[in-house]
Amino acid sequence: MTDYERRRTSLMSSIDADAFLVVHLEGTDPDPASMFYLTGYAGYGVLVVTADAIHAFASPTNRGMAGEHAPQLDWQRLDWDYQRAIVALLGDLGVRRLALASRRIGMLTWRALEAAGTFEFVIAEDPVAAVRIVKDDAELKAIRTATEITETALDEVLATLRPGVTEAEIAWRLECAMRERGAEGVAFELIVSAGAHSALPHHKPADRAIGSGDVLLFDIGARVEGYCSDITRVVSIGRASDALREIYPIVLEANRAGIDAFAPGASGAVVEKAARDVIERAGYGEMYTHGLSHGVGIEVHELPASQGRHAVSAYEAGMVCTAEPAIYLDGVGGVRIEDLLVITHDGCEVLSRFPKDELIEIA
Repeated sequence: MTDYERRRTSLMSSIDADAFLVVHLEGTDPDPASMFYLTGYAGYGVLVVTADAIHAFASPTNRGMAGEHAPQLDWQRLDWDYQRAIVALLGDLGVRRLALASRRIGMLTWRALEAAGTFEFVIAEDPVAAVRIVKDDAELKAIRTATEITETALDEVLATLRPGVTEAEIAWRLECAMRERGAEGVAFELIVSAGAHSALPHHKPADRAIGSGDVLLFDIGARVEGYCSDITRVVSIGRASDALREIYPIVLEANRAGIDAFAPGASGAVVEKAARDVIERAGYGEMYTHGLSHGVGIEVHELPASQGRHAVSAYEAGMVCTAEPAIYLDGVGGVRIEDLLVITHDGCEVLSRFPKDELIEIA
């Protein structure tokens, strides 16, 4: 059973405030991640989290579902005039010093709280995300299962591919295969990119039919019990171009170098450099346009990160991360190899097992 008491206690011990406000309302304050992590319910509602309890509220439309998904809480009725109702709820609970997540709170709610004139605000970027960064055994089990489902689906769909099928059709086959094997859904909009489209890191599957000589890049993941998986593999339909066959082993070496650098105490800068150095030495540094790693959990992109202002200063056991170096050749195609891993006490464990040692050619 999930220890929601521990999660609440960990959150409030990191905040110097009377309460922390979670608002997940349709069209205004989208924060399903904090809602789910603290309660097990990802639908619309409001939480006032204090040192002693979680006060939970949902509209008449959602109270029944909230109570089913999070029966440990007494879900109270939330008025339809949401922002006014939130101010009233906080007042009834005697909240004066209120913590908010700047990344999660919407402008309508912020204006209502500010206009009330009764709160002292403690602003943090995303304190729940900071608590979520280390996964417990139940979370890791869900991520492992999501990874296994993802890889099984990919293996089965690859066996069905023939020239003429489109990127969009392949993406749909993958989603169906994941759901048939127990996934709640996809972890994100699946990326299936063929030919030159594989040089576009966030390409959306289109009606582009695959043909002989095309590379196919799959960036895919399933969602299980609220948790995501995320892997990327590249295959070719027949023999790929010489340019892509040349860069595949470089990206593979970078992927392995990055994985080898992950360990407790290592910084994001260290693992980032380990992979990037391989690609830069090969002369393709400018064609590697994103970071090596991001965290994966309830959200497919969460803490920790390997570069930028969110770069982690020291990895810890229990953090789940990606290793995804890439080289993108504009107008030709790209290669990205992404594995999912968990930091252990003496290094890391790679959760994704799908073959990558060479560019798979599908006849």
